[in-house]
Amino acid sequence: MAGLRTLLKPGEPVTLWGISVDSAADSRGFSDMIAKDGKGGLSYPLLSDAGHRVIDAYGLQDPRYLKQSSEGIPYPTTYVIDKAGKVAWTRLDQDTTKRPSNGEIRAALDALR
Repeated sequence: MAGLRTLLKPGEPVTLWGISVDSAADSRGFSDMIAKDGKGGLSYPLLSDAGHRVIDAYGLQDPRYLKQSSEGIPYPTTYVIDKAGKVAWTRLDQDTTKRPSNGEIRAALDALR
């Protein structure tokens, strides 16, 4: 999440969001923790989906967390959505330690031009 701070070019007409089951307070705490590295805070909002309605609508809920206190946790997933609202690129990782690189996301964004 911290690495995404450098994904967008200054003034680029792209919106970036992070969505999780964390409460708004927990997301603020996470963002504050990241900012402590001295490289600045997150340059995008973290949205709370505590009821995991958006996560469920996209079919992203990781079944390993079903019927646990952390139910609703999604697979790490990245979407690039075009101006018309169409999903142009997706990456879903079942391994929670893997994420797409900024280069992969940048290539998907550049392909929209």
